[in-house]
Amino acid sequence: MSVPEPLLLLPILAPLVAAALLGGRARRLGAGLLAVAPLTGLLALAPGAQALELPWLLLGTRLAPDTLARALLALTAPVAAAACLAAAGGYAGPRRSGLLAALAATVAALMGLLLAADLATLYFAYSAMTLAAYPLVVHARTPEAFRAGRIYLTMALLAEAAVLAAVLLIAAEAGNVALAEAPAAVAGHDRRGLLVGLILVGFAVKAGVVPLHAWLALAHPVAPVPASALLSALLVKAALVGWWRLLPLGEAALPGLGAALVVAGLLSSLYAGLVGVTQRRPKTVLAYSTVSQMGLMTVLTGLALLQPAAAPAAGAALAVFAVHHGLAKGALFLGCGLHGRRRGWYLLPPALALAGAPGTSGVLAKAGLKEVSASVAEAALGPLLFILSALTTLLLARFLALAWRGDGGLDPLPQRLAVLALVALGLVLPWGVGLRLAPAAVAYALQPGVLADALLPVIAGAAVAAGAFALRGRVGMPRVPEGDWIKPALLAGVRLGRAARRGWRAARRASGLSAPRSGSLRRSPGPPPGA
Repeated sequence: MSVPEPLLLLPILAPLVAAALLGGRARRLGAGLLAVAPLTGLLALAPGAQALELPWLLLGTRLAPDTLARALLALTAPVAAAACLAAAGGYAGPRRSGLLAALAATVAALMGLLLAADLATLYFAYSAMTLAAYPLVVHARTPEAFRAGRIYLTMALLAEAAVLAAVLLIAAEAGNVALAEAPAAVAGHDRRGLLVGLILVGFAVKAGVVPLHAWLALAHPVAPVPASALLSALLVKAALVGWWRLLPLGEAALPGLGAALVVAGLLSSLYAGLVGVTQRRPKTVLAYSTVSQMGLMTVLTGLALLQPAAAPAAGAALAVFAVHHGLAKGALFLGCGLHGRRRGWYLLPPALALAGAPGTSGVLAKAGLKEVSASVAEAALGPLLFILSALTTLLLARFLALAWRGDGGLDPLPQRLAVLALVALGLVLPWGVGLRLAPAAVAYALQPGVLADALLPVIAGAAVAAGAFALRGRVGMPRVPEGDWIKPALLAGVRLGRAARRGWRAARRASGLSAPRSGSLRRSPGPPPGA
């Protein structure tokens, strides 16, 4: 079936139309349309879908999904629809219309990012998505939410500056280059090292690479559940889109930067897992889990930079990993919004998948990672991947212990359906994507020996979790604040500012230039009357 080219605009326009209807008498129609609008993204997956060119928009907008975008569209459409359905049919908090409008704007920008086929459209959609997500973070309008919003916006805008600098460097030589040609343009650029560094750092904030991850741990606890699902399951994947469309993957070997990215990914996964098990709120534990899993996807990107020949296999493994993680994390965050005492049974299947239990999509995701690492650095990564898998199990055991039982309230049917739909898709969709993009990884993952190997880190993590549970009350859990380093850094900044002000005043007093106190300046008297 051939898809008319203008229909590629529908995934971007449909959420915006739904948002426009939310403010009038047709708000119910707008909410209903928003719940199904993300599913229009599946149109781009039709075999007959072609590129759409709009020469009058921006610098010549082109829309055409590539292989990675198609996989992420297969993930984005159901997860965004489930989040919007849960918000439209189950969210009973304040400012519901504002939440739905922010979700609609974020989904529209995300669809534009995935469909973008030229440099200008990619940057515009990425920036729009970053700004549209801010109202989701500060939706509760509490001091905690506004603090998280300030940190999110500050880190995001600093990252945007790096991305913009990279885009301008590329455009200065190649113009509004097609994204299919961007890696070659970056590989042949006169300032390739600087350009690649800007791209890596600019998108690392969205990916949550340590130490640029703090916004995730602060945003998730304060954001509404549907917003958290969107942030953790989808928005962090925007960094992967930026990296894989702009970096010279497959075009040039960059061993120094590639090794640095692999190390950063491994440290992010290890650090986030260790800090995550100390948290006391389920959504915060899940936020650190996202940082940990994104660290493994960062490793795949670094391996492709290390060895260009590994880029095709790494890209396929990354697509499978992203779909697996997005579906599981979307189900877990939406499941946190359920109130029934048996909500743990909704959370168990995606938690087992993230832990990599045998028979789940987690085995497939880890198989793709091991396959790529075996061709580049098996001796170094093998033991580390085992430790990280066990730590993931421990982290998810901590999450289930905190979130298993609800408060006994009644859950709206749309909210339960949204969670169940993602749980069901998580059982089949990653395998379907794997069969299409990485059939060798699927065959490898289904081998009996691999299934047995997948069980070992799960058993190890579960054993540590059981030991910690048995020792509860005897051994104190260390207290690490949400956002770990950001709170001490802010306090240190305040103290440094106070010390600097005291030193400045002391210096002025010592030099005899003491500033007048407030209110000591009086207006000089005017001329006498009649003068």
